[in-house]
Amino acid sequence: MKTTTNVPEKLPEVWHKTRMRVPLFEVDIGQAVYHGNYYHLFELAREDFLRELGYSYRRFMDQELHLTVVEASCTYRKSLHYDDVIEIHTGIEWWRTRSLAFSQAIYRCEPEENLALCTRATLNMVCVRFSGQPIVLPTEFMNLLKAWLANRG
Repeated sequence: MKTTTNVPEKLPEVWHKTRMRVPLFEVDIGQAVYHGNYYHLFELAREDFLRELGYSYRRFMDQELHLTVVEASCTYRKSLHYDDVIEIHTGIEWWRTRSLAFSQAIYRCEPEENLALCTRATLNMVCVRFSGQPIVLPTEFMNLLKAWLANRG
């Protein structure tokens, strides 16, 4: 099942990795993760990435800001099932003053430390006030992001 082909092949060089098991509540009657629920998994991994970065999503909210999705593309390659051990890779594809793109990939952890690519997505996001007005990404957030990338590159 494929939703779009607009997922770029140029991937970030630096990835944050989140490991987890697929929870039961994400699985549909066909015993696989429902296609829309993959976005829940991506969200959990982005939150984990922001925490590691030192700028949790709570900090955006405390400033009455949030990152809103303005464009999303996702390619489904292999289905996920309840209790699969997965690793979600999160990277920053690009950023501008008010926006950035997260590139994410979900891999199933297989025997002998192998990873099987199951799903890949790109989410373009804009920083907005709670009122909906676009605003520049917080300077401290950008400084932490640049430092994180430099330390892992």
